[in-house]
Formats: sequence, structure tokens, C-alpha cells
Amino acid sequence: MDNNYLTKREGEDSLNLARQFLQSFQNLMVNYDDMAARLEQCQLRIRELEQDNERLLTEQQKNGSWASRVTYENVVELIASYEDASQRDEARKLIEPLLKKDQVRQLRRDIKKKMKELESAEEPAEEVAEVPEILTESELWKKVQEAGLVDEDGQPTVSRTEAALLADELAERLDISHKWKLFETLWHRNNMRGDYNTALEQKKSLLFQEKLKKLLG
Repeated sequence: MDNNYLTKREGEDSLNLARQFLQSFQNLMVNYDDMAARLEQCQLRIRELEQDNERLLTEQQKNGSWASRVTYENVVELIASYEDASQRDEARKLIEPLLKKDQVRQLRRDIKKKMKELESAEEPAEEVAEVPEILTESELWKKVQEAGLVDEDGQPTVSRTEAALLADELAERLDISHKWKLFETLWHRNNMRGDYNTALEQKKSLLFQEKLKKLLG
């Protein structure tokens, strides 16, 4: 075989080997850069997790300090303060699994009691309106009081619809103009005309009207 051919062949093999080595080295450098980038990302993520962990520990310490001041009365008042019934139910359901059956019943009673207390605290006390002379000087008004249809302050003891019928009957007999305005002011009400119209649609109103006619004569 020709020595020149052998020499040429060996040269080509060496060149191919060098090329393959160079390619492998380049691939290695690319992989190294990729690994370095991934390592940097991992380090950043570790630092983020460490910061999150520190934040959670701080919040846990704060919550632990807050939780140590929570009392049964605080929980009851918090639940009772929700205006939406569904919110109260959800809050109550979070607490009840931690209690015994008799404690659950007591919790529900206390919540209802606190709700009433909060409602009464929010409602401004209504000033007792002075009963107009056109009523106080009438024998009809005295009959209404004696029958227990209004109390000593002149406030109705009957339902809204019956009170509207009573107001209409008194206004008709005593010739009171602007009857709804007078009785709405006296009884701290709105839309008594609507109550009256509702009463006319109720069968039970007939019995009450008959009672008024016999009472007032």
C-alpha cells in the first residue's frame, strides 16, 4: 500500500478525532452553562423559601400571641356580630367540632343572646310621641285603651294590619284628616296605607273590624 495514502489516512483520522473532541468539549461547556444557570435558580429558590419560612414563623408567633388573648366571650361576640346568617353558621361550624355536645348547645344559646344585645344596642331609643288631643279627649280613644288595643303610652298592642284598621276607624269617626301622617308619627311607623291595604286582603280582618264596630258603638 502506498505510504502517502497511509499518511493521508492517518492525518484524516487525527483531524476527525480532534473535531470530535472539540465538539464534545463544546457540548460539555454548554451543559456546564446550563447546570450553572440551574444551580443559580435553585439557590434563588432556596433563598425565597428561607424568606417565606421566616415570614411564616413571624406570623405564627404573632398569631400565637393573639390567640393567647382570645376568650370564649370574644368568639361569641365575633360570631354574633356577623349580619349574614350564613356567615354566622360557617363561623359556628368551625368552633363546634372542638366542643362537647352540651357546650355546643350553650354556644348557640350565647350567640343568640349576644345577637339580641347587639341589636338592642344599635337601635336608638324611640321617644314616646305625645298623643294628640283629638284622641285623648275622645271617648273612643278611652274605649280603645280600656280594651287593651293600645298601651298606656298610646302605642298599639295589635298587629300592624290591625293597627292600620284601628287608625282608619278612629280617623273616620273623629273626622281626622291626614290620618296616616298622624298615626305614623304617633306609632313610629311608615307606609300604614300599605298595611291597611294588606289588611283588606286578609279574611281575619273582617273579625277585627266587627270587633271595632261593637267596641266603638
